[in-house]
Amino acid sequence: MSYLDGLLAQDEQVRLIAHRHILFLIVHTALYVLGALALWVLAFIAYNQLSTGKTIVTLILLALSLIPISIAVYRFLNWKLEQYAITTYRILQVEGLVNKRTFDSSLEKVNDVQMTQGLFGRVFGYGNIDIITGSEVGVNHLHGIAEPFVFKRTLLETKLDLTDDDRPRRFVAATPTAPAAPTEPIPPTPTGLESARLMSALVDLRDSGVISAAEYEERRNQLLQQQ
Repeated sequence: MSYLDGLLAQDEQVRLIAHRHILFLIVHTALYVLGALALWVLAFIAYNQLSTGKTIVTLILLALSLIPISIAVYRFLNWKLEQYAITTYRILQVEGLVNKRTFDSSLEKVNDVQMTQGLFGRVFGYGNIDIITGSEVGVNHLHGIAEPFVFKRTLLETKLDLTDDDRPRRFVAATPTAPAAPTEPIPPTPTGLESARLMSALVDLRDSGVISAAEYEERRNQLLQQQ
């Protein structure tokens, strides 16, 4: 079982797992790899050109090259283990190699999702996602996410599918509990402000080409029926 699986509540399912784009890794490790290569070249030159002390100098240069290599490997493993997951109830951020850091935001508190892409982001397929919530933190910044359109679409679709009956289950433990007294189900009724935000998000997805006109109409009708 992975670390992410251990964070899931009962009946919670993962809809999407995203990672930072590989260019993010290259930018943050390229200098260290080049530095190690430069030290290897110097070690080779020293071993072949120096007449005295060449063995000591070569070993020192090779030992120094282990520093940038270690940093590059550490950053690679951090990049590999970073996970940005959308579940049926929340958004999970899992970071860290040795010391794990976990952040989560409830989908019901997501007020808006902003995506920004520069020129290189559009060319290579990555972008930044800002998730605006009603929590004290306010905004979750996800930088350099690969396939940001897919991430944003999945997040908004999962929020649209979220009902009031789903929300309390985020806090249900895996151990069995006493059954609650049966109550008459109450259909979810979004507030006017929330409906307007969801409708605006649907229009944004349609205009950007993420969803088709038919998918837009289907989602729009579902939202209108809940009002």
